[in-house]
Amino acid sequence: MKPTFGFCLLLALPLYYPNVWGQDDVRQTASVAVLEKVQPAVAVVYAFDKDGRRLGTGSGSVIDPRGYVLTAKHVVADRHIVLLGGRPPLTASIVGKMPEFDVAILRLGRPAFSRPGSPKYPREGLQPDFVTLGVDEEVRMGETVFNIGAPGGRGIVASHGIVSAVAFTGVNPLSIALQSSTAFDEMIQFDAASNPGNSGGPLINLLGQQIGMVVSGIHTEEGIHFAIPTKTIRHCIPQVLCSELQRRYRSGIAIDPQLATVKITKVDSDSPAAKAGIRVGDQILSVDGRPLRDPIDWAFSQAEWKPEQTLLFEILRGQELVEAKIKLVERTRLKSVVAPDVQPGLACRYTSYDPRVPSPLDQVKRPEGKVIVMDTVEARPETFELEDHYVLWVEGLLKIEASGRYRFGLNSDDGSKLYLHDQILIDNDGNHAEILRTAWADLEKGLHPIRVEFYEDEGNQSLKLLMAKDDDELAAVEANVLFHVREE
Repeated sequence: MKPTFGFCLLLALPLYYPNVWGQDDVRQTASVAVLEKVQPAVAVVYAFDKDGRRLGTGSGSVIDPRGYVLTAKHVVADRHIVLLGGRPPLTASIVGKMPEFDVAILRLGRPAFSRPGSPKYPREGLQPDFVTLGVDEEVRMGETVFNIGAPGGRGIVASHGIVSAVAFTGVNPLSIALQSSTAFDEMIQFDAASNPGNSGGPLINLLGQQIGMVVSGIHTEEGIHFAIPTKTIRHCIPQVLCSELQRRYRSGIAIDPQLATVKITKVDSDSPAAKAGIRVGDQILSVDGRPLRDPIDWAFSQAEWKPEQTLLFEILRGQELVEAKIKLVERTRLKSVVAPDVQPGLACRYTSYDPRVPSPLDQVKRPEGKVIVMDTVEARPETFELEDHYVLWVEGLLKIEASGRYRFGLNSDDGSKLYLHDQILIDNDGNHAEILRTAWADLEKGLHPIRVEFYEDEGNQSLKLLMAKDDDELAAVEANVLFHVREE
């Protein structure tokens, strides 16, 4: 008897529908697994003004189970409501932001509404789902990525593509080939579909790690979109939290946020960490019995500490497990100085340098000779004769009108450094296009010694010193707060 068509179809079913015979579901691909894992941690962010008027919608990602949401600075406003899968709408407050990198952090709060007849939320009351930030150096050109967010504010939508470039800067490739910069101005370029509303959302790899934060595209080009890489995000998070200054304690520990582990890179002398026997190279495994995932976990943990608190660290030192108790001490502000014969303006000295020198600020000593008095910090003083290959040292006193926490910015084309009380505060060194770097300082009212070192290689000449109190927007430091001591 010849086999019938129906019998042949029955034999073919396992090829097209393996689950008919109890086999694995062919629909459960790597893409599906990643989206199922990550989607509960991707947020729709609604932004409102102080009067409750809706301003716009963006996206975000929960990056810590304590409820911290990463998003773009241009997405946030005065008030926020965040939607996460399986949860009621939640309020979210601003923790901090770094406008120069378009990075902001929110923290989830209470339910935004309480209405009769609301649906059941299966994830309500559970710890927030979160995504892990990947390590920037592991991002590969050509790898599959997912752009997950809320285009148009209509809910979580996913698109997929590849990483088109791992370090796009928008600068002429010839210039890049001649420069060696540690800048955080690079972007990931990708081709997954992206639209207004995706801003602030995560770019996810096949491991379910966030490797970037979506921010923009080029309107004149099709399929070209950009994301801030995790290198920049990891740099920003400790700066945004500014935990030791905000919470007014001191530990003496510095961690490299770019690593996958919590490895100590610096221990301040005469600090609580030094007194506890903690060393450079130690890897912190847990604090008070709570395991640490990575430097991001460490940064958010720091935001909960306070002065006089005693912490128990479990440390991996080489192959040995050790414990160390550290008692945090109260942080004191940098004290002002008393200076005689104070004059308006800053004292500027300059010298030329050999263009074959790779790092002029590290190899050229303080210039000698004639002093030029400058009203403000700038790259090329009046009556200045040199065009290229010169080093400036701009020194003096900064007058602080009220004690508190200040954010400083140093913007330069080519390398610059800012010193406060002879300690480096901002390192913006290297040959690069105009870039802004920022840092925090806790200052007492009065005069504080500052020094700006700058070198001009070739091309544009740009140097600006900026400052803001607390969370105000950065503004150029004006001449009325800059002074120097008259020299004999």
